[in-house]
Amino acid sequence: MNPHQQIPERSELSGRYTDNGITVIVEIFRPAGADDWRMEVTSLEDQLTDWNESFASAHEAWEEFIYVVNTEGISVFL
Repeated sequence: MNPHQQIPERSELSGRYTDNGITVIVEIFRPAGADDWRMEVTSLEDQLTDWNESFASAHEAWEEFIYVVNTEGISVFL
């Protein structure tokens, strides 16, 4: 890693999430020096889903994730 690169800030809301026997890994983070948060969801089979838009807060990103799980089901991330 370049010594001048800064490490992104990872939200405490990040981690594993399991629903209906399906587990995904939710990463909510913001690049060093950025105001907006990003979100990526990865299945245990390495299927990556990332959001094109950013979020004003880590909590807003988490709420979007929960909304998708509640409306479309966690299998949408497989």
